[in-house]
Amino acid sequence: MQRPLRVLAFLAAFGMSALGAQAQDFPKINLKVSGGNQTQNLFQKVYKPFFTEMLAAKTNGAITTTFGSLEELGLRGPEVLRLLRQGVFDISEATMSYMAGEDSRFDGLDLPGVTVDIVTQRKAADAFRPALAKALEAKYHTKLLSMSPVAAQMFYCKGEITGLDSLRGKAVRTFNRAMSQMVEGAGGSSVNVPFAEVIPAMQRGVAQCAVTGTSAGNTARWWEVSDHLYALPMGWSMTFFGANLSSWAKLDPKTRTFLEQQFAELEDRMWVQAGNDIQDGVNCNTGLGPCKDGIEASSKMKFVTVSEPDKAAAQKILRERILPDWAKRCGTECVTEWNATVGKVAGIEAKAQ
Repeated sequence: MQRPLRVLAFLAAFGMSALGAQAQDFPKINLKVSGGNQTQNLFQKVYKPFFTEMLAAKTNGAITTTFGSLEELGLRGPEVLRLLRQGVFDISEATMSYMAGEDSRFDGLDLPGVTVDIVTQRKAADAFRPALAKALEAKYHTKLLSMSPVAAQMFYCKGEITGLDSLRGKAVRTFNRAMSQMVEGAGGSSVNVPFAEVIPAMQRGVAQCAVTGTSAGNTARWWEVSDHLYALPMGWSMTFFGANLSSWAKLDPKTRTFLEQQFAELEDRMWVQAGNDIQDGVNCNTGLGPCKDGIEASSKMKFVTVSEPDKAAAQKILRERILPDWAKRCGTECVTEWNATVGKVAGIEAKAQ
């Protein structure tokens, strides 16, 4: 299968790498890096500056990158993992749940309703990290460098939404199996639409609702095609940065140590931004408070809170439908790992089938 032309142009721009000249004790190197969606605050405010400015500044120009967003590279998202595994990129950002087809562990941090606040989500992510890192190496020939959420995932809907029952009969854009099961458990149907194609999909009526982060949908201007923001927690859209293991092994040991430290600091900044984006995204979409990092919606959306009956109904779908299906797919060893880490943090137990 041919690579997209923009990826080939990106590689042509890569030029020379791993030169022998020394700068501040680091060998000179240029890393091929793919990032996520350029509309998102995490991209613009956190990791684009990291790759395009900070690494070079901290190493006196020794470590540089050829860096592109999904849009610039002509990619949709899921294929990034294959390209990273093949060594087309040295380092890539990708969505965890895109890998769940090969190993259901990668859905383990995005089961809707397991964690409903970002502090608990980070504790769960830190606890589950060793299992995910091991699976990434085995399945994708990739070293895990960082993990973070985009932000709390909610429903952007066109037409009146009063609660969970309002999803009945509606087509909803989701992007992992557990999300789809929550929607289907509420009586809706799920459609798989890439993030960048949601606006035309909603304009054409392919979907009446779409799930994404509060800020991600705002900066992508989803408020132009939706008018209700329903706050039912649908996970976190966990993302990660990973390095191709062969590329990583070729780096000078000092460079590897330096990059590990820098990615640890980057991860902290990404969690802070994601936390800030939750309420800021709500504010920018609805006008309920000051909009700091997003776009003030010209047509304010109605914010729909989650009632206690809706919370109970969502937990019922989680425990009776989502968790049993995920446990069956993941297997006994995986479920044992999850219960001892994520489940212990969240106070929820999955049972292997």
